[in-house]
Amino acid sequence: LYFTAFSLVCYTCDAQTSNDACKTQTICSGVNQQCMTTVATAGVGSLSYTSITKVCSPLCKATSFGTSVGSGSTSCCSTDLCNVSGATGVKYSFTALALSLGFLLVLLRN
Repeated sequence: LYFTAFSLVCYTCDAQTSNDACKTQTICSGVNQQCMTTVATAGVGSLSYTSITKVCSPLCKATSFGTSVGSGSTSCCSTDLCNVSGATGVKYSFTALALSLGFLLVLLRN
């Protein structure tokens, strides 16, 4: 109980399609001192899929990527319930996804 009082608390979820489904509060174990949020989006045409995963993590590196059919980002923070929203770069990832899909459609029409 002593260690619990000083443990980090993060929101956690696994492969959810909405951030609203990621509201479970988890007390992280001693080595897990970062809240990590990963958002991945994939799609072609009007079809798209988003997966949001939030975990307690011992190590975390903020990253983002984009390809012609998808994008993703990981964000990290280290205060209680700091990962309430999706990964910071996700709004930029949606833009990258839209541009990538548009470019892909232009290539396919030629």
